[in-house]
Amino acid sequence: MTRRLAVVPAYDEEPTVVAVLDRLYPLVDALDVVDDGSTDATRARIEAWLPGHERARLLWFDENQGMSAAYYLAFTDLTTRLRDGELDRDDLVYTIDADGQHELAVLDELRRVMIDEHLDALLVRRDLSTYPWVKRFGNEVMSRWGGWWAGQRIHDIESGYRVFRLGALADALQYYRGYKYSETVEVAVVLCRLGYRVRTDITVPVPVFRSRTSYLDALIDLAAIPAAAWRVTRRRAPRRLIGRRRSTPAVAAGHRDGRA
Repeated sequence: MTRRLAVVPAYDEEPTVVAVLDRLYPLVDALDVVDDGSTDATRARIEAWLPGHERARLLWFDENQGMSAAYYLAFTDLTTRLRDGELDRDDLVYTIDADGQHELAVLDELRRVMIDEHLDALLVRRDLSTYPWVKRFGNEVMSRWGGWWAGQRIHDIESGYRVFRLGALADALQYYRGYKYSETVEVAVVLCRLGYRVRTDITVPVPVFRSRTSYLDALIDLAAIPAAAWRVTRRRAPRRLIGRRRSTPAVAAGHRDGRA
């Protein structure tokens, strides 16, 4: 049976992170939560939650590196475990936000669709009907732009609620650079350009509205999309910049598991 692996990036999510982990943990076979250098008590809350949750691991940066770096840290760890034989290419990787905006009641249904349709990725389409019109308009523009470069319709390219087949994700990892929030748009384009089977039309309600992205982030994503497509076309993997933005001589990264 395919294992269910969850990745939860967290930055200053002290009020919500434990509630999300409590709900998510029984639904998956392994859970990696990444503290991206939080300035509040997020890491302390996670560390207090870990004992007794032996299938959970905490990875972290000592300084904030951005959501893309947090994902890259977790995805690289999963890829290493795949290469070492600990995980399988058909294991499913869920990406879940720590702020509670992703509806966890549909996890089993998403898994069923992935397996029954032999998909490599499922990019959940969020129901944005309660979002401000500016956010809906911007998401539509970004999704159409990304779909044009991807070569297929993508309904919600900015969605962080996704399911990947680990083998496909490990392959795509070679081609996206990731800066700030661009991981979500880049990996969607990369997977499509590589010819993987990607579905994007399953709509899921959003329990809470949260958005930290700015107009600058949108401009970065707009530029990152064609750059990612070009790298796949040329079959050129980018030089990794993640972890180089530092205000001190070194940024520590590490992990801790949930064994008591």
